[in-house]
Amino acid sequence: MSAIVKYLRFEYGIGAAFVLAMTLGFLSGSGRLTSARAGIEESIAISTGVLASAELERSAKPKRAARFQSLVEHSLGSTAETADSALRARVNRVLEELSLPDASVGTSAAVIQGTPARAEFAKGGLKKLRDEPDFGEIQATVAASGRYDQMLQLLYRLASEPWLHRIDMVRFDPKSGGERIGMSVRLTALYIIGVHSTVEMQREGDPVVGFAPYRSLAAANPYFIPPPAPRVIAVPATGPSVAPVAPEPVDGSAVSVPGAVNSGFPYSAWRLTGAVRGPTGDEAFLRCADGSVLQLSPGQAVGELVFRKVTFDVAEFEGSGGRVHVRIGDNLAQRSPTGQ
Repeated sequence: MSAIVKYLRFEYGIGAAFVLAMTLGFLSGSGRLTSARAGIEESIAISTGVLASAELERSAKPKRAARFQSLVEHSLGSTAETADSALRARVNRVLEELSLPDASVGTSAAVIQGTPARAEFAKGGLKKLRDEPDFGEIQATVAASGRYDQMLQLLYRLASEPWLHRIDMVRFDPKSGGERIGMSVRLTALYIIGVHSTVEMQREGDPVVGFAPYRSLAAANPYFIPPPAPRVIAVPATGPSVAPVAPEPVDGSAVSVPGAVNSGFPYSAWRLTGAVRGPTGDEAFLRCADGSVLQLSPGQAVGELVFRKVTFDVAEFEGSGGRVHVRIGDNLAQRSPTGQ
């Protein structure tokens, strides 16, 4: 029995040695026990990365070509001369459409911009690409004057033109108390050198519709300085500041307003044009339909209404029926009881 056990152990030992030898031989032959396999795997990874990059470049090429074609179609020309001429023509067309005959446009000499990849094109066959121009730039200055809303329309039109450009500087110069505004705009136009587009460049959308969201901004001229109101001394509250006349209804019907009796005073003819809280106290400015003006301090009256104070854009008066308020722009017949 012991002889059989020894024989089996011997056989198993020989088998294990054979398996170990085979394993070591396979590992050695495949390079797993040396640096050769690591080098091969690194080479495979590099090749895989190169192939993936090539595939990515191949798939991105149509998108780049479409983008470049879009730039070409929005270029003013393929040379400095054609780009300069096209820029002047398009800006002058905008000035004519906005009825700005005194406006002008001037351009400077073209500047050629080279490739930003000069360092990558320093060797071999790519060296000739190093000195090739990338694109050209032309600076232009547009000068115009007119109403504030016209200047904003001009700025909008210049900014939304379809050709390649950027706005570098805008300067406003108010004149005549803000009734007219001088404006200077400096811009830079880009053009693609040596590539001519056969597609006529069209502006997207209607400029009138596009400017619509900015009309409220254009109507509020921040440069306008209203002329000072004439100083007219109002009479004390003991009597009306203007001689009473026959009743004057607002809309053809009988006048009936809060805070006053039907005294015959023409309240609808007097409009509140200003309400000021200044260093000398509150003041209310009124203008009559016949051109007369009043400047009231607290305690002074117009008709049966005694001016008391100013709150924001509201002037507060006191009449026989209690306190009433009038907003700037309304006439005295449009007054409302205080608190409403």
